[in-house]
Amino acid sequence: MNILEFLLGDTRHSILLSAVLLVALAYLLGRLLKALLHLISSKITKKTRSTLDDLLVQVLARSIVPLSTLITAYWVLKWTALSFAEDTVLVQKSAHVVVQAMYVLSVLYFTVFIGRLIDAIVRWYLHEVATRTETHLDDELAPLANRVMKVLIYVLALIVVLDHFNQDISTLVVSLGVGSLAIALAAQETLANMIAGFVLMIDRPFRVGDRIRLPDGTIGNITDIGIRSTRVIDDYHVMIITPNADIVKSQIMNFSYPNDIVRFEVPFGVAYGTDLGWMRKVVLERINREADVVEPETSEVRIMEMGDSSMNAILLCKIRNPNDIPRRKSDMLLAIYNTLYEHKIEIPFPQRVLHLAPSARDLVDSASSDQETGEN
Repeated sequence: MNILEFLLGDTRHSILLSAVLLVALAYLLGRLLKALLHLISSKITKKTRSTLDDLLVQVLARSIVPLSTLITAYWVLKWTALSFAEDTVLVQKSAHVVVQAMYVLSVLYFTVFIGRLIDAIVRWYLHEVATRTETHLDDELAPLANRVMKVLIYVLALIVVLDHFNQDISTLVVSLGVGSLAIALAAQETLANMIAGFVLMIDRPFRVGDRIRLPDGTIGNITDIGIRSTRVIDDYHVMIITPNADIVKSQIMNFSYPNDIVRFEVPFGVAYGTDLGWMRKVVLERINREADVVEPETSEVRIMEMGDSSMNAILLCKIRNPNDIPRRKSDMLLAIYNTLYEHKIEIPFPQRVLHLAPSARDLVDSASSDQETGEN
């Protein structure tokens, strides 16, 4: 009697042979699908602009053989174990252990497969999407989201396995809920800043390089938008680190949005008696000619008030690049001064005229006489 007659002559042996053949067939089918995926990758996905399809195909090609083999082996072993129902207790327990171990391996590898898919999506996002944004916030959030999702899928896999073995998972779920609540309360401010950072990434009220005014009046340029805080460098080159939650709750003035044209003010004063119309004309001509203003027709000099010692005016004009305001303001003050000096327009200094009452004048004269007498 040859081997084939031995195997086919016994029902149990036939079942075992069928099981082996099914697993082998699943393995060969997985290899065939892997080759097909490589063909698709070389012929189709590599010709697309996005790398997401390439990454997903690579993950599928890497996992399809063990995944199909493990899942098929589990169901085949579960079916084969029924043929040992009339055997000894030891054989039944051994078959049951093998089936359950294969179930755990299948769930574990499927979880690893999902984790690889998440990794591929995150890598695609970091390489193709995050590099085109002006903030580093998504560069920090993407790896964090990757880790959080992996933890969630592994916890879900653990719950599935425990439920398969008829274990009470309600206690585990309650414990996870209580633990999550405790962590959330302990890290309330950190979570608030992280959520605010995510809101800033979606809403984008400002970008890296924008010039903004913070709620406390500080003006500076944004250098980084992080997951917890936003960094601003002011005109004195001092780094200001502001929590994202404070920024979201406050009113922020963005000088660079929606464009880089900004209107700003340069205050100055002239003496009483100055021909104000002529003064405005010569100042505007000088500024529009030399200061490289934007939309010069909108520039104007306004008379604001009659001060204690001068007629106070203000120059209003538009320039490009709000980051250059301090230097441009200095240049315009110099241009205004030179214009007033060249046209002999007096720039007053603070002075007060005191009118003394007769009694006070007598006291001043008496003090002056005493001083002269002492000197003699």
